[in-house]
Amino acid sequence: MGKIKKSILFVIIVIIPILAVDYYVDSYASFRVTYNKIGQVSNKSNYCIGTDIPLSERKIKWAHVNLMDSVENMVLGSSRMMLLSSDDIGKTSFYNMAVSGGCTVNDYMAETYILYNQGKLPKQMLIEISPSIFNANSWENRWKEWGASTVYMENILNGKEEVSDDSFLLGIQVKDIFSPSYFKYNLEQLKKEKRVWFIENNMSDDQNYATWHVDGSYMYSREYQNHYTEDEILEKTIEECNSKNIYQCNDYHELDSELMSRFESLVDFLGEEGVEISFYLPPYSKDMYEYICTDEYYNSILAVEEYILEYSTEKGYTLYGSYNPEMSRLQLSDLYDVYHVKKQKIADTMWTREKV
Repeated sequence: MGKIKKSILFVIIVIIPILAVDYYVDSYASFRVTYNKIGQVSNKSNYCIGTDIPLSERKIKWAHVNLMDSVENMVLGSSRMMLLSSDDIGKTSFYNMAVSGGCTVNDYMAETYILYNQGKLPKQMLIEISPSIFNANSWENRWKEWGASTVYMENILNGKEEVSDDSFLLGIQVKDIFSPSYFKYNLEQLKKEKRVWFIENNMSDDQNYATWHVDGSYMYSREYQNHYTEDEILEKTIEECNSKNIYQCNDYHELDSELMSRFESLVDFLGEEGVEISFYLPPYSKDMYEYICTDEYYNSILAVEEYILEYSTEKGYTLYGSYNPEMSRLQLSDLYDVYHVKKQKIADTMWTREKV
């Protein structure tokens, strides 16, 4: 009887407080929140996510795709494409799969696999081509949040029809709930008065939080939309250039042949599956682009645009935009920050390129 009492006491004193902290904070969306729950909301409503503890945009989009019906038009890209909505392109059957830092071949392979595996490849797909897509030294590794989807897609491209599913990563994660390290991290966040949460948002935007829309597009908070002055953006631009720190383009000496090969194989696969492909080159600001054109360190950025223009011409793909801001009449006032074009200007940057 004494052992039973001790066990009960242990549960009350130790186990229950641990579970309570894990449930309340839930830093990895493993218990109370889960990506599947957010996915269910995102399929029917706009929503905001508390930014105290960032969650995986990829897993949220993944959960949405698992639940949504097929759409005819889709966007793959980075945060520079996330503001593009169904209204902007005049398509009602539309979903924006763009995620922060998502303009990598590995991201595109993972997203394609998830769609292909569920029979949800769209009729038309617009793919952003940021210059870092062919940079073997890019530090971006958030594509790993797609689980093994990149590997599954690579197997298919190599002739191995290995179909599997990592969607268990989106639901309750028992391994986290009973993990001492998870409790420790949650406790640290609790002391800072931080926790994970999300809410439905019937408005298109929010004063303090970014809003994700049902069609996968994104709207910065109203506070962020007015956060930086033009002088501050220019100052930060000069800083990025002088420190040779243009986003994901450090140590970028040449276009990586392996990444180019994987990219072309993926595009060929999509074409064989009946997907109509087009590409988009997002513009830099005038000051950053002028610096790119005058510093040999960034020759690869210009080489990417040249390559994509030639490739799209050869294959008959439509190409929109240019890294050159003058082609879109882009002004510093059209930017939220150093890299992101304001929503009302995006359509102007998506003009059709002539074939070479």
